[in-house]
Amino acid sequence: MEIKLLTLYSDVTAVPVKWLWHPYIAIGKITLLQGDPGCGKSSMMMNLIAELSNGGSTPDGRAFGPPQRIIYQCSEDGAKDTIKPRLIAAGADCRNIAFIDEEVYSGLTLDDERIREAITEWRPRLVVIDPIQSYIGNDSDLQLASKARKLMRRIGMWASTYNCAIVLIGHFTKNEGAKDLYRGLGSIDVVAAARSVLQVEKSEEDAEVRIVKQVKNSLDSNGADLSFEIRPHTGFKWLGVATEESDMEESQTVAAFEALPKNKHELAALLIKRALGKGAVESMEIRRIMAEYRIGEKTMNEVKAELGIKPYRKRKAWYWILPGSNN
Repeated sequence: MEIKLLTLYSDVTAVPVKWLWHPYIAIGKITLLQGDPGCGKSSMMMNLIAELSNGGSTPDGRAFGPPQRIIYQCSEDGAKDTIKPRLIAAGADCRNIAFIDEEVYSGLTLDDERIREAITEWRPRLVVIDPIQSYIGNDSDLQLASKARKLMRRIGMWASTYNCAIVLIGHFTKNEGAKDLYRGLGSIDVVAAARSVLQVEKSEEDAEVRIVKQVKNSLDSNGADLSFEIRPHTGFKWLGVATEESDMEESQTVAAFEALPKNKHELAALLIKRALGKGAVESMEIRRIMAEYRIGEKTMNEVKAELGIKPYRKRKAWYWILPGSNN
């Protein structure tokens, strides 16, 4: 039987990108989270891990859906006296969070076969390696383009094959004058392999506030800058969008997380009006937005009637539009 070397793109079925947290962390891809030591990268990820583990929501209020499994591999803190207490404080369901015990399985490296075996066994939705520097055989492995490319390609294949998001946490180098994409450890091939690159920096106005910037996104437009605080008495808390962006498209990051209405009817009305602010939108898109925020069909339809929205059909698709708007 003849084996075909080439595959026609006409035989490939196009599928949309799946997101763990749009547009910051994609499923089946590598995300790089970088910043100075002590800037709060791990605290930020623990907050996301906690929400994901119990079926919570993203910082901008989008539902994660059912509780998911996570592998959180961290070498810088103790599992018993530091990591688990932090996870509990964040409200995590630790039954859904696992790690490879490095006191038992020592010498773990970034592309270690044992990590792949752990992924196949646990089938997590998210894998976090913290920090990347502790899981490379030698610093030169990331400095040399050929080694970095091979290493990242293998990790990327794991993410794609096992349908999980892989987040690599890395420290900044001391080269403060470099451009954002070049401030992380190793060859630029590390950044090239990541589909999303996030970096955490301290706010110049408040030492307890951190700014999260997306400096690369190969899958969508860059997300808005976000902010969180870590204070001695109140701990970790998301603050909202760090930049003043009043003209965000449709259901993208809401201007201030804390400003979201708690009442489902009020929230639905806000989201629908925001989505239809520039004109007609397909009804399937409205339903997608409602699902992200866990708003049911009944509530959606009640708000639709209250707003006076009358859907219309065009080219086999149904559209919503606010009264008085132009088609």
